[in-house]
Amino acid sequence: MKKIKSPVRKAEPYLWLLPAFVLFAVFTFIPFLQTLWKSLFIVDAFGNIRQFVAFENYAYILSDPRFRQAVLNSLYFVVLTVPISKILGLLLALLANNRRPTSVFYETGFALPMAMSTSVVAMIFQLLYVPSLGFINTFFGWKVQWLNSPKIAMLSLAVIQIWLSTGYAFVFLLSAVRSVPEEIIESARLEGASPFRRMIDIYLPLTSPTMFYLIITDIAYAMMMMSLSNILTDGGPNGATTTIIQYIYKQMAATGNYTNANPAAVIAFIMTFAAAMLGFLWEKKGVHYQ
Repeated sequence: MKKIKSPVRKAEPYLWLLPAFVLFAVFTFIPFLQTLWKSLFIVDAFGNIRQFVAFENYAYILSDPRFRQAVLNSLYFVVLTVPISKILGLLLALLANNRRPTSVFYETGFALPMAMSTSVVAMIFQLLYVPSLGFINTFFGWKVQWLNSPKIAMLSLAVIQIWLSTGYAFVFLLSAVRSVPEEIIESARLEGASPFRRMIDIYLPLTSPTMFYLIITDIAYAMMMMSLSNILTDGGPNGATTTIIQYIYKQMAATGNYTNANPAAVIAFIMTFAAAMLGFLWEKKGVHYQ
């Protein structure tokens, strides 16, 4: 005879999740709904609603060249940092796949960036990027204005983020790479598959769930990037490193312009959500679960 679960047993999974749902609702969902509602109004510097204007705020924001540049900067930063850091993380994981007596040293070295504060890393790279006395220009004999050139500044910030993200990706991908059955690798090796073919045909498909998680989370993080730009360039030169979140921050903190900040925040959410949805569409065809 089939045993009937009591109502308490049926509700138990939801009760365990209830604290997380409550925290999500209080600190994420409700504030977002408030921002969405206020984006349809003119709001004063104290956050008080003054006048209903419907979608006029969105029309103004989308016509603002500074906001459009911030959107392009954010997308450019995502394209630069997300794929490269994941590829480097996978390559480092493949290099560290075989355990050796010295593994602990280089594995720690590869993973070290994820343990460092963004502000500390930014200050270190700022010294490296100094045009006259910085290590990079001095060592190679260059005269590159790393943080002062509109064409190179965002690329310079992307290099820092790639270095930070690669260590994080390495930790996850090393575990995924080591979980690939050795029998499959040995069989491919006996059939003459090159290391490149083994990476493409075996390691990439079998580590794709981990890669999918890293890509989705890193896209969201890169879209929300502000710290490096705030510390090193303050959005300059000429707005070349101003990101969406920094634009919102400056609207709120510098001028108290919530009328512009609220619709900009909603647009930033929509863009990040759309990028995540594209990732989930890729999951259906490109992610292989064992």
